[in-house]
Amino acid sequence: MKINHKKGHAPSRIEGFSLVEMVVYIAILVGMLVIVIQVVFSVTRSSQAVRSARNIETSAISALERMGRELRQAESIDTVASTPSLLSLDGEDDAGTTYSREFYLLGGRLRLRENGVDAGALTHASTTVTNLVFTRFYATSTEGVRIEMTLESGTSTAYRTETFYSSILLR
Repeated sequence: MKINHKKGHAPSRIEGFSLVEMVVYIAILVGMLVIVIQVVFSVTRSSQAVRSARNIETSAISALERMGRELRQAESIDTVASTPSLLSLDGEDDAGTTYSREFYLLGGRLRLRENGVDAGALTHASTTVTNLVFTRFYATSTEGVRIEMTLESGTSTAYRTETFYSSILLR
């Protein structure tokens, strides 16, 4: 770069960064950027894993609690309509009206049908039920049902699957 000097003025000095300094600064900035991006991806993966676990646990708790409550209130298990993947219960409410309730798997969701009318899903929309097995058993003076349910949730980076078991006696 050529600098023109006027007579009587001292030459001005231009200062700047050398090429080596610029390369070092850019390398440091790129390194810091890589570390920040890795931290962001790690936090995102952890968040997805926690969300998947929460969806699975929430679905399992609400579904097993509802099935347990309905089983304890039921008069009997409808053995004709029940299969290993469908539980049909018969009972009578406080007003003396008979009812039937069925728990079944449809499209990866645990559903409830009351008196032949679909009452909706018992599991979270982002959770898939991959296995649902009802096994009837007999105790000394009563009968019960053992429930095995496998739930899945998440994406390829934060995928979780868990199996839950519960045994419930009819009153």
